[in-house]
Amino acid sequence: MSRKIGITEARDSLSEVLNRVAYGGERYVVERRGKPLAAMISAVEYQELVRLLSGAGVSDEVRGIAVHIRFDGDNYFVSDEVLNLYGVGASVEEAKEDYWTAVQEYYADLSVNADSLVAYLKEHLDFLRKVLATTSEAT
Repeated sequence: MSRKIGITEARDSLSEVLNRVAYGGERYVVERRGKPLAAMISAVEYQELVRLLSGAGVSDEVRGIAVHIRFDGDNYFVSDEVLNLYGVGASVEEAKEDYWTAVQEYYADLSVNADSLVAYLKEHLDFLRKVLATTSEAT
């Protein structure tokens, strides 16, 4: 989470704020008249953001699965649009590993519950066929 600080306060306590950012892991949003002007993050976080944005941008792959990576200011999130799974971590690698664990658990759960899923999916498929038949008759 970032802390808001006015530009005058930031200037007057720059040394202290920089130490908190560099060594304490704090983040600051410097404001002028209540509007964000700049952000202060550690050099490590800055390098990680540059690395993320320089290559593929916010897309990547986790063992063959196309994923999106985003950062909310506190954590990285890795998610996909196919399985609708996600992973969270303090670093991109940690989020990717968390995502991969979710994928493995998802497929393990599918294999354990395959028999009960067949009936459930068949019921929904039959329902969709009825809806589509009704829709095509109406047009």
